[in-house]
Amino acid sequence: MMDNKPEECSVCFNDYDENRLRPRTLPCGHTFCSQCIDNAIKNGQLTCPSCRAEHAATASTQFPISYAVEAFVRKLKNTQLTTEEVVPAKPYEGPTRGISKTLRSMVQEQMSSISRLIISCEEVLSQLGEYRGQLGDWKTHHLQLQDRLYALVEQNKSAMKLLELEDTSVVDMTTQGEEGKTQLQAMLGNLDTVNTAQEVFMTVNEVDQCNMEVEDWLRKCQELFPNVKTVHTSVKVRC
Repeated sequence: MMDNKPEECSVCFNDYDENRLRPRTLPCGHTFCSQCIDNAIKNGQLTCPSCRAEHAATASTQFPISYAVEAFVRKLKNTQLTTEEVVPAKPYEGPTRGISKTLRSMVQEQMSSISRLIISCEEVLSQLGEYRGQLGDWKTHHLQLQDRLYALVEQNKSAMKLLELEDTSVVDMTTQGEEGKTQLQAMLGNLDTVNTAQEVFMTVNEVDQCNMEVEDWLRKCQELFPNVKTVHTSVKVRC
């Protein structure tokens, strides 16, 4: 697809402006208006209407504004304005018809000075509009960044809750394990000091009960460590 006119979008054939039809340049080098770029984006992908190159995109604001094209359009409009308004100007025949040539020359000089100032005002106003558009693009980018940061903060809060719960479980299991170890050590001492058959039977029953509790604790530890969901959540947030 070839550009018809440099001042117009080759997709919609509308002249570029500084609002919805701002010219933007794709990485492949082709330029189109913002509206046509937004319309062409599908499922996070943009296919260049000219060369069919694929570009990842979610909005036209991701692509840089073609300030050279905007400057050309402004210059073209100024040229047309000059042709329409300045060239057909007729000799001044107002109330100053009876004044001297010197005064008439002074009037003409003042009018020329005012006209130059008007053109300068228009150029600066155009630059201010361009700068405001750029500020709008930057604001949009930072708002998107802010939304991503808020989402990350919420994910971090969820991860912290999971970690706190997991840490509480580990503390409880550690306390139970220490108590079980102390009981096993006490059973060793009891077995070493038994002297009668009755003491042996009683101690063995106590040892069996203690062993069952410790084995149950070991099984729970294997189920607890590690908690895959908690680990994945924490890793996702940290990355």
